[in-house]
Amino acid sequence: MARPVVASDRAVLHDYVADGDSALLVPPEDPAALADAIGRVLGNEPLARSLGAAGRARVEQALTSAHFAAGIAPLLTAAAR
Repeated sequence: MARPVVASDRAVLHDYVADGDSALLVPPEDPAALADAIGRVLGNEPLARSLGAAGRARVEQALTSAHFAAGIAPLLTAAAR
């Protein structure tokens, strides 16, 4: 959707977004940092557009259903043997 992402920094997200590139990640359990990051995105349209565009590009390059299927197909084939 090319929308900017602001989220708590959790290891599981690192496969999907990069802090400062395709998202703003803040320390977990830090509402002040979360509010600051949201404010940065809302107050800086170029930043919001850049984050959104980078996130969209990441999805198109590596996170589609076709990519998922290509990655899991060898595992399923091996399990079926």
